[in-house]
Formats: sequence, structure tokens, C-alpha cells
Amino acid sequence: MAKATPRRKVTLDSPEEMLTWAQLWLARLKPYTKWLVVVVVVIAVGLGAWEINAWLQAGKEEKAAAALAQLTPKVSIEAPDAAAAQALDRFVKEYGGTRAAREAQLMRANLLFHLKQYGQAASAYEALLDGRDPSWDLLVTESLSYCYEGMGNFKKAAAVLKPVVEKASGPLQGEEMRRLALLYDRAQEPKEAALYWRKLLEKPPEAALKPYFQEKLAAAEALVKK
Repeated sequence: MAKATPRRKVTLDSPEEMLTWAQLWLARLKPYTKWLVVVVVVIAVGLGAWEINAWLQAGKEEKAAAALAQLTPKVSIEAPDAAAAQALDRFVKEYGGTRAAREAQLMRANLLFHLKQYGQAASAYEALLDGRDPSWDLLVTESLSYCYEGMGNFKKAAAVLKPVVEKASGPLQGEEMRRLALLYDRAQEPKEAALYWRKLLEKPPEAALKPYFQEKLAAAEALVKK
């Protein structure tokens, strides 16, 4: 008996059948041709817009970096100048969204702090907290706590600094913890102050600092008992 040959194989091996099969599929796709063209055009336009935007952004970044390089020598923390703070503010507005603008924002916040314009400095630091970089946010948060300390709001300064202490490690944590304890002392929060003086003693402190920590702890505990 002759071996049966599948019809599908005959179809694929026959040029005429292949042509018919292709025409059939083209006929089925014809009602959707308009939408396929629209999709292709949208994708092409989107890719073109993305490339143009990336090119423009790269140009803006380069221009912003060059402009900041010219502005930086005019900014001095040792001799803070209100005009320099205003120039940085204009720069941030002009080059917003660039890396240079972000750097200029931090420079402006630092400058405002050294000008003792603590309220404006606090607002400038708060604008820099975006959650993108935890290390950056910790640095900015620490600076923000100094602003509230400068304003005499020691309780707020301590509340802002507390997360920094919890996330810090090593010698830095000890330094921040000491400052936090002092802030609670100045905020007349002896219970909280005693907590951190005790924690400082639990960590093996420097021999020269141990009597100081013990004294501060005893004073805070005495106030708690009153």
C-alpha cells in the first residue's frame, strides 16, 4: 500500500498552494491594515521623540554643568553672600531637572544656613528629599536638623535627627547619637535624653568621654524622677 502523504505537507511543498495560503491570510488581515499602520507610526514617532528628548537633555546637562562651573567660584561658605544664594536660585529655576541643578540646590541650602536664614534653608533642604538615594536623604536630613536647631526648635531638630541615628553605623552613629542626646536635653525631654546617654555608655566609649556620659545620664535621670 502506498504511504499516505499529509495534505499539510503537500500544501507547503506546492508553490501554488503557498501563494493561495498567503493570499488567504492577507485577506484576513486587510480589515486591520489601517490599525497596523497606526501602531507602526505611533511606535516610530515615540522612538523618534525619545531620541530627540535624550539628545536635548544631554545638551541641557552639558550647558548646565558649564554654567555651574562658572558660578561656583562666587559661592563661599566662609564668606556667605545673599547675592550668591539668589544667583543659585535663578540657576536652579533655569536648569531644573539637571544634575547640576540638584547640586546647586544643595549649595544654596548650605549657603542659606550659613547666612542664618534657617527657615529658608530648611525649605531648601526639604525640597532635596526625594527618596531616590537613601545616603543622600540621610545627609540632607542631618542638615535639616541643624536648621531647626538654629531656629531654637530643639524638639523638632531631635525628631528629624532620630531616623539618621537609627540608620547610621560605626563612629558616625556615636557622633549623631551624642548630638541627639544633647538636643533632647535642650528640648527639656530628659526621658529621651537619658535613653541615648545610656545607649552611648552601652557602647564602649572613649575613656575620656565615659565620665561625661555618666554625668549627663545622671542629670537626665534626676530630672525624670522629679
